[in-house]
Amino acid sequence: MHPLLAGLTILMIGDSHLTHKNTLVASLPEAFVAQGAKVVTYGLCSSKPEDWVDEKPLNACGYTKRIGTERINVSMDKNDAPPNIQALMQQWHPDAVVVVFGDAMAGYSQPQMPTDWIKDQVHALVSDIGSTKCVWIGPTWGHYNPRYGKTEARTVELANLLNKEVQPCHYVDSTKLLQQKDVSTEDGLHLTSEDYTKWSNAIIQNVEPMLAKGQ
Repeated sequence: MHPLLAGLTILMIGDSHLTHKNTLVASLPEAFVAQGAKVVTYGLCSSKPEDWVDEKPLNACGYTKRIGTERINVSMDKNDAPPNIQALMQQWHPDAVVVVFGDAMAGYSQPQMPTDWIKDQVHALVSDIGSTKCVWIGPTWGHYNPRYGKTEARTVELANLLNKEVQPCHYVDSTKLLQQKDVSTEDGLHLTSEDYTKWSNAIIQNVEPMLAKGQ
């Protein structure tokens, strides 16, 4: 059977969910490569869309660059950070961009979600991606922990906002990919290794048809 994504170059960027070992970075590239795509992945812990628009993002808690399915190496060097999205687009000339953002800009500890601030940086990143096919993976469920303050209500509120604001990117609402009662986390925000795999499998089922040529 002809691979679904044969010949496509996919650029993936994202926050901590795409940075550390045993997160999405451990399985999404494998799935896309298995379907014939060339995949380049960059993850920056705690990053928000605006960090990828800036001239040079700050590495606050980990940076990963992974070509294809090579070994995952996380750099903690504060001066070691990815190029911004414009530089990455020029370097790799992707046919599609997959982004994983949401939790770091939700303002979980704030009484009100910073809606205007979120809109501005979402629009800036989408603008820099331009006419290239784009898929935006939104956050999934977690559990309340004072460290992050993630709540069900704010997660839903953010998902609804992103669904409207990321266009023309395709939005994948991860709260609809997994049932809240089935999600286990390490700290309220980051999933267990097993549940990252479940999330990844659900993402792949939704995203591969979107990325296929002619779709």
